[in-house]
Amino acid sequence: MHRVSVLSHARPSSKMLTYRRLLAGQSTTSSRCFSYLFSPVSPSTPVNPLLFEGRSSVRKSTPNSRNNSHRIRTYIGNDNKGVHGVSSSSQGPQAPLSSLASKSDTIHDTIDDTLHDNTHITPHNTHNAHDALKSNNTPDLTTFLSNFSILTNAAVPKQSVEPSPQAFPAHSIPSNPSDDPDALPPSISLTCPTTDVPITTLSGAQSYYETTAYERALSERGLNLSNAFSREDLTSLGPSQAHLVRWFKPLCAAIAKEQQLCHKGVTGTDRSNYGPLLVLLPPQKLAVISTHTALNHILHSGNKTTFTKLCVAVGDAVRAELGVVKVKHENEHGRGTFTDYKMKELLASSGHSANKVRKVNLRASKLLSDADYTWPTHLRAKLGAYLLGAVLSSCVDTHGNPCFMLERHRPTLKKIVGVMSLRGDVFEDLVAGPMGGDVFAVRHLPMVVKPLPWTDPQDGGYLYNRERIMRTHGCTLQSTFLETADMPEVMEGLNCLGETPWRINKEILEVQEEAYRRGLTVGDLPSKVDFPVPTPPDFDGEDTPIGPDGKVDKTSPGYEAFKAKFIKWTREKEAAAKVRQRNAELHSLRCDTTIKLGQAGQFKDYDKIYFPWNVDFRGRAYPIPPNLNHLGSDLCRGVLMFAEEKELGPRGLYWMKVNLANLYGADKRSMDMRAKFVDDNWDDVVKSAEDPLNHLWWNDGDEPWQILACCKELVAAVDSGDPASFKSGLFVSMDGSCNGLQHYAALARDLTGGSAVNLTPMPTPQDVYTGVLHRVLEKIDAEVSRDAGDVTDEELADHGAARDIFGLVDRKVVKQTVMTSVYGVTFIGARQQIMNRLEEKYEAAGRDIYAEEVEKSLWTSSSYLAKLTLSSLDEMFSSATATMQWLGEVAAIVSSQKQPVMWMTPLKLPCVQPYRRKKEKLVKTVVQDILLVDDEDNLPVSTQKQRSAFPPNYIHSLDSSHMLKTAIEMNKRGVCFSAVHDSYWCHPANVDEMNVVLREKFVELYSEPLLEDFLEDLKRRYPGCEFPEVPKKGELDINQIMDSQ
Repeated sequence: MHRVSVLSHARPSSKMLTYRRLLAGQSTTSSRCFSYLFSPVSPSTPVNPLLFEGRSSVRKSTPNSRNNSHRIRTYIGNDNKGVHGVSSSSQGPQAPLSSLASKSDTIHDTIDDTLHDNTHITPHNTHNAHDALKSNNTPDLTTFLSNFSILTNAAVPKQSVEPSPQAFPAHSIPSNPSDDPDALPPSISLTCPTTDVPITTLSGAQSYYETTAYERALSERGLNLSNAFSREDLTSLGPSQAHLVRWFKPLCAAIAKEQQLCHKGVTGTDRSNYGPLLVLLPPQKLAVISTHTALNHILHSGNKTTFTKLCVAVGDAVRAELGVVKVKHENEHGRGTFTDYKMKELLASSGHSANKVRKVNLRASKLLSDADYTWPTHLRAKLGAYLLGAVLSSCVDTHGNPCFMLERHRPTLKKIVGVMSLRGDVFEDLVAGPMGGDVFAVRHLPMVVKPLPWTDPQDGGYLYNRERIMRTHGCTLQSTFLETADMPEVMEGLNCLGETPWRINKEILEVQEEAYRRGLTVGDLPSKVDFPVPTPPDFDGEDTPIGPDGKVDKTSPGYEAFKAKFIKWTREKEAAAKVRQRNAELHSLRCDTTIKLGQAGQFKDYDKIYFPWNVDFRGRAYPIPPNLNHLGSDLCRGVLMFAEEKELGPRGLYWMKVNLANLYGADKRSMDMRAKFVDDNWDDVVKSAEDPLNHLWWNDGDEPWQILACCKELVAAVDSGDPASFKSGLFVSMDGSCNGLQHYAALARDLTGGSAVNLTPMPTPQDVYTGVLHRVLEKIDAEVSRDAGDVTDEELADHGAARDIFGLVDRKVVKQTVMTSVYGVTFIGARQQIMNRLEEKYEAAGRDIYAEEVEKSLWTSSSYLAKLTLSSLDEMFSSATATMQWLGEVAAIVSSQKQPVMWMTPLKLPCVQPYRRKKEKLVKTVVQDILLVDDEDNLPVSTQKQRSAFPPNYIHSLDSSHMLKTAIEMNKRGVCFSAVHDSYWCHPANVDEMNVVLREKFVELYSEPLLEDFLEDLKRRYPGCEFPEVPKKGELDINQIMDSQ
């Protein structure tokens, strides 16, 4: 199904467009609501109230659109709230309309006016502005920016206009603001960056968060500039602000000048490629996008990132911002209107005749006509390269020295890459500062209103930030199948998950903020102190023994001493490099922590926040906000709670105790023993809740922040005197036992494997990792006990490895390999996983892992242990292993036909594996040549990747189907539910009910002939191929799952 992209009139024809307008606090009748704000109004002209309630032009509420008037209201004209839910006055209902006018005499509003989507720049003033931009002797930035004359539908009059009292009927204004479900909480203060008017509604706040990521930064930049230039001093600003403010003006000037050259048709390197993209946004916004994107990547990667990656990222950021501008415009003026509007704006802002700008505008028009702005990668990279080139040349310090560096690095002998970084002292300035919103502009935030319901693959989630229901990563074939797919259950499941309301746990946030402020490394808070970097000894090579042929003379008497010195220098140099890498990773963690704590603080006063969801190409569901969400780290999960509080009931306290034991690591016991674990440690639970930073029992568990949240809630429930009536928003999570192996065992009806992962009733819960460990230890013991004389030369390495690791192997060493076996981990991957754990064991035992003999021991021991672990898994899951191999074989047959593997999930979601042979192509940019990896649909499929990745991808599609089925059923029952793949969350009072639903949906899923149906589909699509039959199933009774623990 293709969406209508052109309308014959301004009114939208889509219920989704109507829903977006209502949430944004806009009228659904037409764009006249903007005429109300911006058309000339005389004092005698009454204001049209454009009342929401009772208007025949407003679409009726439907179950799909969820247009419930108790939550979605617009008050344009009838309660003194204007466009985007901002109040038209902070002084009362009789405030003058002119308070909405922009204040052209301030730098803040002048900057923001240039970014307003309903504006363009007059040609005659553009020349003056660019003249001012080119001048280095312009101290007054306000004068410079005021040369941009902003035109709207008509100029807003300066005279005061009093709205008619009849424009605001008394019945339409809530008697108490707290009675309005769309009212912004009093503790939250937001101001529209383009009007300086306070925002008073949740719908207005949502519009603010989605559409003003760069405007907020630009507004702040403008205010700082105004204040700093008036004092002729930047020293009062923080380090990050001072740098950003200093860079802003010259960068804007460079971009504005380049835009004029594009309009004039002046030829230049690559200008014909990036020019049509460069002119689509104002220079101020492009300056903010390029600096913020560069800083985000550089700071997160420890002060270096590849230039190629950064070029594409900047191009993507421009494309995303243009998409938001388009959605905002078409919400106000109707679909299909943005391209014409933008072309008129480009013509007006160019300042030249139509003939001169015709070529660039035609190309720009073609790019704008792409509904989703799927610009080719090389064009995005060229645009990003120009903007980064402008950053490199324009962002300088007070002495004119560049702050950004572009250097050539040689990762291998045959490869040279460009790496972009900050100059060392600038990097330290930014790191030392309070890296907040000035640097980290984040577009995808949690929502403060319910997400739009998914009604087709392109409509749902955010109001303005356009996302698809699937993250296709540019796979055209996948997108084509989605357009024709009939998958109501997938959409319903995602909608159910998105409707779950959350809130910030303020108590935990306060502890996190205080601990981080004090530099405590509790929970997963990163250290604020870098590891000391060792200094390698000097090595100038002067004592290198050189023979007559000019090469190192290995027969020289001094060769051995030279060799030892060289090896020591090399190893210490490598050790120093590893420490520097650890410090870079540590800095990345600090950046990540700063963003998460900042967002938690930003949303802590909202009663409810929401996470919109979508799926990846396998059907696995993810919340879209990338930083703060319950899929994230323990720090994120610990600070989140369900917004709805529910009484614990008779079993809620019990399940809270079980949950605490699970989080602490005592999850290998029976449920009753887990509850007893909490009772036995009750004193520590109470002390942790009362004084968490001085009593750190909670910090010794597996998930410290969630443990602390649980401790506080448990103590509060017990102290209430009536735990059953205590209302709690804490979630209890129930995790699958190595969920991937559970799905394999169910598919294959593997009784032995199913018992190992708790698919059958057992006296106590089984731990598959411990089961594999026992088998591995038995084999190691048997090898160590062998007489040395019986060991052959071929067995000598394994025998020595068994002795080396005897007593060192525990559950943690084998866990990652067992966990990832379902995802197709190879022997090489398993060996590396085990080597990482053994290195920790060796270091704890005081062994130098950089010593040559220890490195050799690590290699042989890891290889030996990886072999034992994988063979033990095969023994425990024989039927499941056969199923895994069968899936790989059919994938190899399909890919041999030069086709990607495609399948339909049980919820009718079409899945296409995107793996193709990647092809590098050289792209010339204005800065340097870059290599882009091309993996488009016209390239041959990667046979090896298609085969190796299909078994785990297929299993992922099944576990996602199970989770979405559960979400739908829980929603029907009115139970608050969420999940993280194979971890299922609900209120403590609902755990027993959720456990029943989980098992029912699992049995329902695997009662279907999934593999048989998939084989029949393959035979229909590839009639000329011979596919092996489905492996014989085992003896597992799938219905036993209903009685399992």
